[in-house]
Amino acid sequence: MRALERSSLLVVVLISSAAVSVAAIADGDGNNPPGAEANQIVAIEPEAKEALSVLEGSRTPVDALPADVTHVMDVHSDYGMNPALSRLSIGNATHSVYVIPADDHVCASFTVGEGANITCPPVADVANGQAGPATVGLADNDIAIYGIVPDGVDSISVQTGTHDSTELSVQDNAYYTVVEAGTPLRTVSYVGPSGPVEFPIYDPTLALSAP
Repeated sequence: MRALERSSLLVVVLISSAAVSVAAIADGDGNNPPGAEANQIVAIEPEAKEALSVLEGSRTPVDALPADVTHVMDVHSDYGMNPALSRLSIGNATHSVYVIPADDHVCASFTVGEGANITCPPVADVANGQAGPATVGLADNDIAIYGIVPDGVDSISVQTGTHDSTELSVQDNAYYTVVEAGTPLRTVSYVGPSGPVEFPIYDPTLALSAP
């Protein structure tokens, strides 16, 4: 669960709250996602620190991503993200959410299986509470929903076709939950700096099976 095969990394990049690009990246295969040309940043941007307090404190060993995951991120430095600047927001025995600073973006890495899933909204979107969630299929076909929010957002609401809403607590600017395979997905909503926002969430298995 803590290792990533260097041959592949599934990366999901949120370019905006309404657009998702999916790319399977392999070392040296030539497939480059949006933002792949940016130089890797060497310091956390002030705007990112201002929006996300998880980035303000000193980095400790627990904030480090697994070495093989770091290797792939260094090779494919989407939006100039630098895993050497990562912070752990949510960690448990099965999945963890890390916040990774990038060039004018902030990435969230969700550990899944032997790899990681990544969403990289612009810093301005995160700061304004306009960064949408990401979804990823798990080994048992359940679906993980995760994302990052700015300071001041303490909880988010997940709406599905099974429950009217489920409230999730935010931990260090991040959230995630897992729903059973086949659950009809609706929206993620919260009250951000710009007021109430609501984002659609999608079943990743349906997206991957689409022609």
